[in-house]
Amino acid sequence: MRASRFLPIAVASGLLASPSARSQAPPTFGVSAELVVIDLIATDADGRPITDLAAHEIELHEGSRRQRLDFVRFMTARPGAAVAIPDPIALSAEAPAAGAASAPVGLGLSLVVVVDLASIPFEALARTREAVAKLLQAGFEPRARLMLVTLEHGLQVRLPFTDDVEQFTRTMNELRWGQTSDGSLDRLVDDVRTSCSAPNGRPAAIALGRAWVEGARTDMTLSLNGLAALARQLALLPGRKQVVLLSAGYSTDPGAIAADLVSQLCGGGLADARVSLLAGHVEASRLVPQLIDEANRSQVSVYTVDVRGLMSDMPPASWGGAGGAGFQAVIRRIQREGKDTLSSIADGTGASAFVNTNDPAAALRAAATDARGYYLLGYAAPEGREEGRFYRVTVKVARPGARLRFRRGYEWLNEEKRSERAIAGAFLFPGLYSGDGLAVDSHVDGGRLKAAVMLPTRALVFRSEAGGYRNALVLQGLLRDDNGRAVGDNYIFTKRVDMNLSETRYADLRSRDSVEIASDAKAPKPGRYQLAVVLRHSGGRLASAATDVIVP
Repeated sequence: MRASRFLPIAVASGLLASPSARSQAPPTFGVSAELVVIDLIATDADGRPITDLAAHEIELHEGSRRQRLDFVRFMTARPGAAVAIPDPIALSAEAPAAGAASAPVGLGLSLVVVVDLASIPFEALARTREAVAKLLQAGFEPRARLMLVTLEHGLQVRLPFTDDVEQFTRTMNELRWGQTSDGSLDRLVDDVRTSCSAPNGRPAAIALGRAWVEGARTDMTLSLNGLAALARQLALLPGRKQVVLLSAGYSTDPGAIAADLVSQLCGGGLADARVSLLAGHVEASRLVPQLIDEANRSQVSVYTVDVRGLMSDMPPASWGGAGGAGFQAVIRRIQREGKDTLSSIADGTGASAFVNTNDPAAALRAAATDARGYYLLGYAAPEGREEGRFYRVTVKVARPGARLRFRRGYEWLNEEKRSERAIAGAFLFPGLYSGDGLAVDSHVDGGRLKAAVMLPTRALVFRSEAGGYRNALVLQGLLRDDNGRAVGDNYIFTKRVDMNLSETRYADLRSRDSVEIASDAKAPKPGRYQLAVVLRHSGGRLASAATDVIVP
């Protein structure tokens, strides 16, 4: 980068230590201190949209109490209408044209396809790719904006929003089956069988089961937290957003599955296996409502597809002929828990779940249809909200035979905790927050880890105040070791940048390509690390970047 186009910000003049970034409350979407917004899809008994409901025909309850609707609006979308993306947005690799404005709510289709490589079986991936490509090539939805995301030990944006169907299809076809949970279950069966065939092999089999349980728990946690972070980012787009999750679902009790497998293959009953393995229970009761809440606040509906299609309860051929009632019970448990999780996510966000079907593209068609017309309902949040409680919402209409889908509720959190959750998501999934062009460089010198964080000036948003220009940024750094564990109990550094610029200094900054924020901290012990940084703008928008660090 040319020196004349680069503006460092000196620590002495602009960077003040700050204990946290929490004093800057982020904007909320869908639910605020004043208003709760619910999407409603209404169809008749034959599946045709109902478009003429009047306000007096709609009844909404939060818990057991009916709420007065402050507004009812039917949102329509014109097929093929373009959606302008706000500037800047982390989900788009390209900056929109100068002067582009946010599109009116309800125009166009913004659809995110999420392929869960952490759960999808090998044989289902090719079938899924083929079905989606066939639908898109047949003229799925003119000028729809499509985004491709994968889940596999985290979340990756494979392709930001684009209206190039050919590019989307090529990128989807490049997805490859890797180290999936389904595959690891196959390996677990094979490894446990081998262990059990050896003398005193049961303890080793239980140890294998314990490792598999921890992997399944981690995969589910990362996947659901990644989907929640994705929903937060999609809040930047106007109107209702559609996410299609192609997955085999998630087991909420992998410990029980592993214990059953060990007892079936090694014999000896369940007692000792359950004691060792049932501690792997996943907190789905917390993770799923958290995802639903983030989606509902962002007007995101998650359509789920069980990519396994129509299934038998017989063990897979890869299990080497293992069979019997016990193994069939394990298969039924895996199938049931996966379907239940997918159905809960779809139902809670006002979408549809597609299970027991060999048509993985059905959810894309349903999402496009729903985006063309829906009701937007708004009511004032009642007083006396309890921190951390999930408030359930129900909607009824005075139309015989009407079928309704709507967002099932929201979690009430103060902005401090919501901000903490958003920042944690930015550290975990930096690829979602890369659109501002944030970059970080680091090195070790004299026992200090020195970091230089660069931010393009185009990403800075100022407010005019008292003849000057003001902006505030908070930068936080988190160091992880080679195993992904955080180093220390807190951020390795936290810096605050307060900008109060005159007209002259503002013009000078705008002439530069980037600004630099420098920071340093005590270097950790020798080893390989990852330094992740999150920058929070005064309006609540987040940007993130990461770099590898080697401490000699």
